[in-house]
This record gives sequence, C-alpha cells and structure tokens, in this order.
Amino acid sequence: MKPYFYPAKLIKYNQADRTCEVHINGLTDGSQKGLTALIAYPIGDDDLDTEREMIAGADVWVFFENGDQAFPVVAFYRSHGRNMAVKDIRRIRQKNIEVLARSTVTINANEFIQMTAKKLVINAQMEFNGNITHNGDTTQNGNQNTSGTVTASNDVVGGGKSLKGHSHSVLSKDYGSTSSPV
Repeated sequence: MKPYFYPAKLIKYNQADRTCEVHINGLTDGSQKGLTALIAYPIGDDDLDTEREMIAGADVWVFFENGDQAFPVVAFYRSHGRNMAVKDIRRIRQKNIEVLARSTVTINANEFIQMTAKKLVINAQMEFNGNITHNGDTTQNGNQNTSGTVTASNDVVGGGKSLKGHSHSVLSKDYGSTSSPV
C-alpha cells in the first residue's frame, strides 16, 4: 500500500486503550468488525494529559504505520464538502472540559454569551462593569456595602422588621404607637 491517507469510517472508540475500530473500504468489506487503529493526536493534545472524544460513525482519514495495512492510524476527520458541513460554529464535545491558563483566559463575544448548568461556582474576586438583571432569589452570606441608592418596589426586611410596615412606640404612654411609614 502506498503511504497515503485513506478514507475510513469510525465504528467505535475504545477509551481504555485509546484506539478506534475503523472500516476501510476495500480492506474490511464484508467483515463483522473493522481494524483496530491507533489515534494520531495533534501537537498540544498529548493523550497523557487530554482526551479527544471520538464519535462512532464519523468519517475519518487513516494512514498505515510504516505502510503496513495491519497498523492503521486515525489521522483526521474528513471534510463533507459544499453545503453539507456546519458553518460558523466550533463545537468541543467531551464529558469534562478543563481550560488551564497560566495567566489569563479571555472570552470575547460581540453579541451574546450563554452558560447553562445545574450549578456554577466561581472562586475569585469579582468585578462587574455594566448593569445586572437577576431573575430569581439571592442568598448572601457576608456583609454588603453599597455606594449608591438601594431601591425596593415592595419592602425591605431587616432583623425581622419590615421597613414598610413597622411602627415606633412613643416615649409617652398618652400617645401610643406611630402609624406605619407613609
């Protein structure tokens, strides 16, 4: 076999062995299983430090180590041509994803960023520049300092006392209590 890339179909991925089973037209035709293939990881993706999710049914390119047909290596995903491939989207699929930066991570979107999770934990000093709209309840543990006006459309309760509905007792017994704030 010549030292070229050959089209193949990824049948299944063996996570423990970091291998794939592949079907190669003209080589595995009629076989119940494909050939076991190694995976060529791109520079920067050492399999001792990261894993790439391999999706069954994916169209891939393989080459053969030292030209030996018994040793296929999955090299790349294959292109699907005009009007078939997804446009303007880069997806990373994996059970867990870590971004490890020695200094800074910057996410810059001109229009919108959306995060969806059951729980989001941020361990950092935080600074927000811009307005915040919060839909839902808030529980805060710790003190709060505000350098602007605090406005509530309903009521503010502190120490079990309603700002809107509390009254003050008067020093003299003759006058009773004050009415609620107006």
